[in-house]
Formats: sequence, C-alpha cells, structure tokens
Amino acid sequence: MRLVNLVIAASALISALGIINILLLWGLHPAWWKLKSVRIPAILLPIISIGSATIWALGHLKGWHPLTQIGAIVTPALFIIEISLLISLPFSGTVHSIIRVIDYFKRRSDGMQFSGGRRRFVKLAAAVFPAAAVSSSLAGVADSYAPIQIPTRKIPISFLPTQLEGFKIAHLSDLHLGYYVNLDNLQEAVEKIKTHQPDLALVTGDISDDLNILPEALKIISTLSPRFGTYASVGNHEYYRGIMEVMKIFKTAPFPMLINQHININVGGAKVTLGGADDPRTLRRDYTQFLENTIEHTLGEAPADSFKLLMCHRPEGFNYSVQKGIDLVLSGHTHGGQVGLGGRSVFEPLFPEKYLWGTYHRGKTTMYTSGGMGHWLPFRLGVPAEAPILILEKEILA
Repeated sequence: MRLVNLVIAASALISALGIINILLLWGLHPAWWKLKSVRIPAILLPIISIGSATIWALGHLKGWHPLTQIGAIVTPALFIIEISLLISLPFSGTVHSIIRVIDYFKRRSDGMQFSGGRRRFVKLAAAVFPAAAVSSSLAGVADSYAPIQIPTRKIPISFLPTQLEGFKIAHLSDLHLGYYVNLDNLQEAVEKIKTHQPDLALVTGDISDDLNILPEALKIISTLSPRFGTYASVGNHEYYRGIMEVMKIFKTAPFPMLINQHININVGGAKVTLGGADDPRTLRRDYTQFLENTIEHTLGEAPADSFKLLMCHRPEGFNYSVQKGIDLVLSGHTHGGQVGLGGRSVFEPLFPEKYLWGTYHRGKTTMYTSGGMGHWLPFRLGVPAEAPILILEKEILA
C-alpha cells in the first residue's frame, strides 16, 4: 500500500508539472505552441505519465512483475523529462522575450524588424535550452542502467601502519536493491570485485529497498570472503524499510551489521578498530549532534594506538571524525548528487560540507564518499554506479 500511495502522489506531481510546462509553452513560446509537433507531445506527456504510474501501481497490487517493471522504468523517466522542461523553458522563453523587445524598439525607431537571419539564429539558440535539457535527461536515465563500475582509488593516510600499506577495502554502499538494481546486478559486481582480492569488505548502508531479497543479497556479498571479513553499517533506508526486520535478518546473516559498535582486527600485528555509526534516520536540516553522539559512542573507547576506521552512512560525520582523529571514514548516502563532472559532484560548490562524492582529507583524517551502487531515482549523469576498491597508502607529508 505504501508504494501505491507513492505512485498516486507521483501521478499528481507529474500532472502538475505537465500543466505548468503546457502553460510555459503557451505563454512564453506562442510560436512553438502553434506547432502540432510541440503541442501534442506536451499534452500527451503527463497523460502517458499517469498511465505508466497506474500500470506501476496495478502491477504491484496484482503481483504482475512485468507491469511493475515497465511502470518503474517509464514513470521516473517521464518525471525527469518534465523537470528538465520546467527548468529549461523559462530560459528559452527569456530569449524569445528578448526578440520581441528588440523587434518592438526597432519598429519604434526605424520601422524595421529584427533581420531574418538573426531572428532564425536567436530562435535556434532558444531551442537549444530544452533540447539540451531533454537530451541530458535521457542520457542520465540511460546511464543509470549501466553496469556497476569497480574503480580502484588510492587513499592517502597520514599515519598509516606499515602493515596496512596496500591494504584493499571493497566499499559497497547504497545498493538500493529493488526495481533498478537487482540480485543479478549485485552478483555481477561481486564477481568483478573478487578479481581485486580485497582484504576487507565494508557495506555502508541502504542495502535493499526490498527486504524480501535482503537475505539472498547478504549471501551474495558474503562470497567475497575477504581475509579480514565483511561488515555492514546502517543507513536511513534500513530504518525506512523497518529496522527491526533488518536486524532480525542480520541475526542469521553471514556477516554482522555494526550499529554504535566497534570490533578490533589484527592485521599482521597492526591494531585496526572498525566501527559502525548509527543513522539519524531523518532528512531534517541539522543532525550534527546526533552524528557526534553516535561517533563518540562507536569509537570513543577505541584503543589510542589503533588505526581507527569508521563506517558512517552520512558524510557529514567527517567533521567530528576529524576532531576525534579517526584515520579513515567510509560514507555514502549522497549518490554523488547523481550529477558529476571530473570525479566530483556538480553540486559540490553549493554544498561544500556535504562531501558529496570522492576523497576528502583534513588533518589526519581521510574520508571516501561513494557514489553508490544503486539509486531510488534512475538518473545518473557523470556519476557512474560504483563499488570502489580503496587501496590504502601512506601520505607523503611535506
């Protein structure tokens, strides 16, 4: 029933977006609106979206997987297109308005209109905005279904024990198993990870949006069989889906979930303290105090001479980890903002302390925020789904 309610809400939202876009076309682009090739798709888009959302809900209620899958793919894609039009049409409308203003003043001054060649050029420039937006949207949707990448990332650590140089950690995060990433995708990624022979596998939350497949997913992940084990931490979606059921599943799982807990691992004589922070399970603006409390609870009593490794689903835990002198933090949650360029999220300048994607280093603390293996909105542009192999190396201090 929860999904059905979400689908109904999605239908209402897409309908509203469709109506707004129709009004934008009609009001800002009267010349385009007269074209059937523009007007008819604009009207059909929200209608088709409602139809696909209905198919999604019906498939879920009746247990018809093919219908559910069609709805789950088509509905978000059309939603993303509507959003891209909502953003781009005002820009192109501004260009058209400029043409009309220039025409008005030229007629007032010398009785002449904007030259035909210039008019065509400016109209073409106006069309670039929605064309580029829709093309980027379609590319982002297509890229979200690409295979999960297994990149290798060298992680500089300020005070790395000699025994940990070259130590490999397989970092799995934000799998969101369900409609868009399934067990076959996970199995394929795990087989690729195995070729790197990781020493440790860590799963930093949001594992499955379908708890029915969580036990099998954990079995697949356990086949990595790294020398020093596999461990998980909790994410907000574990709470959304039912934390009690998740914990019940982990009681019989082949590896543990650490919540406000740590364990000690001996790596060739080097002490490693691995902890898993809790998640604030909220989207409220400020949960700084919660993160400070859970990190303190998790690693506050770690041996002073150990290498401290923290799994914290929320990257904002980095700030307090720096204060505590934690050596390495692994995070997820952000999906890299799902739009990136050059290995960083394009939203990084707007939200510098969200630590959206990649490696961050301050003081003696290093953090890697994964772009995630999955997503609940099938759109990725410049942020490929990933399960990176993190290779620890000693930072060369100046």
